[in-house]
Amino acid sequence: MQQAVSQRTGRRPKGPAPRRISGPHAAETGAPGDAARRTPRRATRAPRAWPWLLALLLALAPGAAHAAAGLYLTWNDCALGAAASSNLSFGCDENNLTSSLYCAFTMPQARDSVLGVELVVDLQHTAAVIPDWWRFETGGCRAGALSQSSADFTGETGCLDPWQGMAIGGIQSYNIGPPDHPNPNQARIKAVAAVISSLAASLNATSMYYAFRIVISHEKTVAPGPCFGCLGAACLVLNSILVRRLPGSSGDDFIQTPGPASANWATWQGTGADCAAVPVRRATWGRLKSLYR
Repeated sequence: MQQAVSQRTGRRPKGPAPRRISGPHAAETGAPGDAARRTPRRATRAPRAWPWLLALLLALAPGAAHAAAGLYLTWNDCALGAAASSNLSFGCDENNLTSSLYCAFTMPQARDSVLGVELVVDLQHTAAVIPDWWRFETGGCRAGALSQSSADFTGETGCLDPWQGMAIGGIQSYNIGPPDHPNPNQARIKAVAAVISSLAASLNATSMYYAFRIVISHEKTVAPGPCFGCLGAACLVLNSILVRRLPGSSGDDFIQTPGPASANWATWQGTGADCAAVPVRRATWGRLKSLYR
């Protein structure tokens, strides 16, 4: 080439001097003398996406296969029902009626072979100690006041009944304070509902399902022999639902995520009680098993 230095003479041949180029394009021209000022060209090729990263992004993308699981707790009907309310105010002036608290849920993904649910509802009262009106335990002032609770949703259409009216259920336990809670103004309700194996249900990932109805009798609210404390404010929190499946299926589903806007909270007599005193917590497997013993 004419611009090359002669190998024999060590001198450059006659002709136009090479054009010196500076700036960002110097590295692309190979202009002599500019090597010290050359700026490495930035790579424009997209970095390689590792398979695990792609899988993660797909899982997080809208429309992914897993829907949003959620817990819902309301008075009078499930959260989608026309009569549903997050608060119930009762005049505490009669003994004959009842108040119904509906536990409902949405699934994290579609499942078949569903046999039933086990659920935990926590209670926080404004008083320093649970008052007599909320003493539902054996030997308590209103023992038996939860006995009408069930998983029968015959005739109700606000949510879907996964059991089709065939479930058997009831209150498993009602405990005040330790060991479930550290304070004497807190209590825990455990309830179960299930069908026989031949009636195992298939649940989708888009519908809201009835799980259980906690029925609170108003007995002993007024004379004779009243149990005081009905007018005090309380908060109830649907803490978790364990969705049980047939043995040999791919596993049970433990739902602990609240529905939007604290949809797993329901208040009694207004918002005076501190619902956050019994927050939903991430459970270890050991803690999970202890919830349902």
